[in-house]
Amino acid sequence: VSDSISVRSFLKESSFAAGGTVNLWQSITSESLNLTENNVYSDRVQSTAEQVGGVVGTATVAGDVVFPVTPKMHAAWITCGLGQNTSPYYVERPLQSLMIEVDHETAAIQASGCMIESLSFSSSQGDILSCTASIQGKGMASCSAGSPVYSGDDNPYVHSDASFALNGTADTSITTWNLTIANSLVSDLYGTGRTRIEIPAGKLVVTGSFTKLFDDTTERSAFLSNSERSFKVRFARGTNHITFLCPEI
Repeated sequence: VSDSISVRSFLKESSFAAGGTVNLWQSITSESLNLTENNVYSDRVQSTAEQVGGVVGTATVAGDVVFPVTPKMHAAWITCGLGQNTSPYYVERPLQSLMIEVDHETAAIQASGCMIESLSFSSSQGDILSCTASIQGKGMASCSAGSPVYSGDDNPYVHSDASFALNGTADTSITTWNLTIANSLVSDLYGTGRTRIEIPAGKLVVTGSFTKLFDDTTERSAFLSNSERSFKVRFARGTNHITFLCPEI
């Protein structure tokens, strides 16, 4: 489903696939959550060349949700994608799951036990700061969508709201950048059930890149000499801000 979608709501679940009543609203750019049922057919010899006797073996929910990052973005994205107790922005295990509802106008769907496989942030000159959340979930069903509640002045961050620093030195020549936080989910634990009994997170892996104007050779020299550097970008508007810091790259 593409950008005809405008309404999405979600809830940080108290435990894996516990469900509940959604209490957070997020405008989105697109979503592609899919329910896949893996049918099992036995090799029985009958009076037909076709497969017979299919039954559902396992069912999986997976897909992406793309949304603009705004000054009032809900911290639940970070707490479920990175950490939860010590600090919303501290890496911890285990991670908590989300229940996600998407209003398709003609029919709404609800996905439970949604674990964040990765969060990918990016912006480029003249464009907004965007996030793609890749999801692995337990189950999906139809639902009745609630009435959304949005903040009308919560416009997305744009690239010109950013302040970049390379190895502690401010840099205004970065034209595009991206950063992905991947949780290495273990997504094949079904036991005796048709749906996943849990989706634990493994090792945290951070990757990314940036493109800057070639106005000096500082970064090239650091790369060629295999020098450790730091990367920092801070988006700020008014009293709100979000900072991405990679102290060792």
